[in-house]
Amino acid sequence: MQRTELVNRLKSVIQVNGHMLAVATGNGMSAQYVMDGGADLILAISAGRFRQMGQNAFSGFFSCTNTNQMVLDFATKEILPVTDDFPVIAGVFMQDPCIYLYEYLQNIMRNDFTGVINYPSVGFFSGHFRNALEEMGMGFKKEVEGIRLAHFLGLFTVAYVFDEQQAIQMAKAGADIICVHFGITGGGSLGADRFMSLEMAMEIAQNIFQKLNQIRPDIIKIVSGGPVQTPIDAHCFYQNTLCQGFLGGSPIERLPVERAMVNTVRAFKSAGDFDQKNIVSQVLNGNQQNPDYADFMLEYIRKNYGKCIRLKDLAVVTHLSTTRLSVVFKEKTGKSFTRYLIDFRIDKAKELLQTTDCQIKEIALQCGYDDYSQFTKIFKKNTGFTPQEYRTFMKKC
Repeated sequence: MQRTELVNRLKSVIQVNGHMLAVATGNGMSAQYVMDGGADLILAISAGRFRQMGQNAFSGFFSCTNTNQMVLDFATKEILPVTDDFPVIAGVFMQDPCIYLYEYLQNIMRNDFTGVINYPSVGFFSGHFRNALEEMGMGFKKEVEGIRLAHFLGLFTVAYVFDEQQAIQMAKAGADIICVHFGITGGGSLGADRFMSLEMAMEIAQNIFQKLNQIRPDIIKIVSGGPVQTPIDAHCFYQNTLCQGFLGGSPIERLPVERAMVNTVRAFKSAGDFDQKNIVSQVLNGNQQNPDYADFMLEYIRKNYGKCIRLKDLAVVTHLSTTRLSVVFKEKTGKSFTRYLIDFRIDKAKELLQTTDCQIKEIALQCGYDDYSQFTKIFKKNTGFTPQEYRTFMKKC
């Protein structure tokens, strides 16, 4: 597909749908499903391949492999054969000292890639290491030059940028899409534990997009990474900024697979509650499009309060961040997740102390407390009595 044709198609998609979607995939199967789902672009970048290997996307930033050769290998063998005329963008490490960039980009064209993106990018780095790269001529300027050269050759170009200055440089170099990247995606077993808030990310993106509109209002403006983990997160950008699309790798290829495979394996192992009317079953089996996650958490606590329950585990299976899940739960109950869980368990313990003759240590276990002394401490803090004092007092009433 020619560059001009793709630009016009994407602008039509944005005009009609309000936004476009680009997906970074790591194998041919994912590519097929992405096309079936209606994505507008496929990106073949080393991060996608490392995800398929069960590794963090940052693996592509180290000399553990030739990242450019990795992309050529898996994309030409797996992705391009199943995509036909669908636009595929190749990730190019433009600081690679082992390639002559002009010839390499021509090779990209000969292999029927539609365009390129600057990945891996030194924009992910800062501090002394980044300064050293810049001083040695291996900084972000190399990526700007690479995008300019690719544009000159007629390739479609997507540019990862991390601040306003970089966005301006890439826009002037002729990039067709500017993608503001907020760092490695959070969530799941391989995601970042620390990332900026959604609100801060939206503010950064809006400032960059407003500046781009002053220079090149025709440029397509999208976001990726960091706190943008769900369709809801992406829609926040569409509604509150000039954002016209989303570029996703982990939120589309990794996080849903984590959730689906973990839950499917658990379902096969479990004696199972397959009641499709039950919200826990619906969420865990992915049978509800817009579930009430607070109701799911309440029901899950009711059915599993005697087991170890961690908010981060529920975040994985609901495909939400722990922060968003906490907010949703508190809006519903008026309590934090931890406070509600403690109150629920203590209420159950009080009930068992009144209605059964079970040993207190057994009651502690039934209520999710393996440590008897911890149970006694928490119980007294919440009721003013030790468990034994409470049982004795209630028998007298």
